[in-house]
Parts: sequence; structure tokens; C-alpha cells
Amino acid sequence: MRKQEKVGYGLVVLAVLLMLAGTVGITVEGSITDITTPNVPERTFFAEEPLPEQSLAVFVSATLTLTWDREDIYVVIADEDEKNTCESQPPGLFNQGSSTTCGPFDTDLVASGSDGTNGLRWEVQEGTYFAGIGTLDQDGLPDGTQVDLAYAVDLSAGFALYFVFALIGVAGLAYTRVE
Repeated sequence: MRKQEKVGYGLVVLAVLLMLAGTVGITVEGSITDITTPNVPERTFFAEEPLPEQSLAVFVSATLTLTWDREDIYVVIADEDEKNTCESQPPGLFNQGSSTTCGPFDTDLVASGSDGTNGLRWEVQEGTYFAGIGTLDQDGLPDGTQVDLAYAVDLSAGFALYFVFALIGVAGLAYTRVE
């Protein structure tokens, strides 16, 4: 076997291995404990700081799965405009039993979850997003004043990265034909 063939087929094998690794991806897991929860029913309170931005969305696909340990809590993810809309409304002038504005069932939210066991699943997108938390409407007092969140972020290769891997494979095949 000639040197060009060895290098070329090596590039093809490398491209296939990179594609497999990109498909499998990696998962980053963690937890945040003792988050103070609001006790105002159906009112969403947003974080001051935005979530980290996904600036490499073309190259890396990220999926967030979030679960929590209380059934009377909901978690939402909203873009900056929706967050500003929700925070600008006085607490007593919305969600009077029939409205879904700024609550867990608001259709303008990017993602929401009202069941801690199933949690919230979000395909991370480019842009500025904020996480919010609230207490579901219920009879009596809430189950507690703190909640523990567990998260898992699945990272895998995006379209552009697969394209680069394919180019490496094609370059390897072309290099095997060099005389």
C-alpha cells in the first residue's frame, strides 16, 4: 500500500469515527439545590441573569432536560421580550383564574414544565433566554420554600460539523487516488 493510500484511508476512518462520536455526543449532568421558591400562585419569577448563550448552534446541538423534586412548582424558559412583558404586569392584574399569561401554560414561552417528574425538555437555540420559576395554583400552603433541580445537557454534532466530517472523508478518498 502506498503512502497516499494509507493517509487517505486514515482520513476516511477518522471521518467515520468523528461522525459516530458526534452522533453519540456527550451528556453533562448536575444539580442545583435549595433554590428558594415563590409562594405566589401562578406568578412567574425570572432570574436576573440570562442563560448561557448557544453561539455555536450550527456546529453543536444541545438539549436541556430539567427535573425537580416538587409537584407544586413549574419552570419556564422565555425569551427576553416575554420576560419583560411578564415582569411589567402588576401581580394583581393577571391570572385571575382563566388567563394563561406568564404562567406555565403561556403559549409565548419557549419551553415550560409543570410536572417535576417529567420535567422540562428544551432544544437550546441561539438568543437570549431567561429561566423562570413559579408556584402552581393550589389549595392551602405550598409544599415547602425550597426546590432542588437536576439537569442534563445532551451535546451532539450539528449540521455544519457533520459537513466538515464529510469533507474530511471525501478529502481522504481523493488523496488515495493521488499518484
